Amino acid sequence: MNVREIKFDAIYKPTGEHFTPISINFNDNSIVGNFDGVQGDWCHFSLDGKYGDVILRQYTGLKDKNGKEIYEGDVVTGVNRIFEGEILQDVNFLNGCFMFGNWNAHEFFNNHQFIEVIGNIYENPELINS
Repeated sequence: MNVREIKFDAIYKPTGEHFTPISINFNDNSIVGNFDGVQGDWCHFSLDGKYGDVILRQYTGLKDKNGKEIYEGDVVTGVNRIFEGEILQDVNFLNGCFMFGNWNAHEFFNNHQFIEVIGNIYENPELINS
């Protein structure tokens, strides 16, 4: 059985600081963590970055060719001769699985280790808008 770790990355929008949440309340979209120089601070989050001071991103359970963890909202590129330099899409959660474009991310990443994270849609929107 292949067990995936459930964890999150949070981005504090005012400073761009990444932190690991201490607690997440999905009922009122509040999050507690150590950020902005404050231990155990809290604020509101969103999953799409449209409201609140924190963007919450879930870990896919997968890593790129360099061993970097891949989170929802990451932008990946191909690094082999077939997809070299091509932006393959941002990682998103759809119909119960992580996807990029029309690819099931788990199926693709488990079989083909030629993907590299080059940024995310929140801090590098130009990567998918070009």
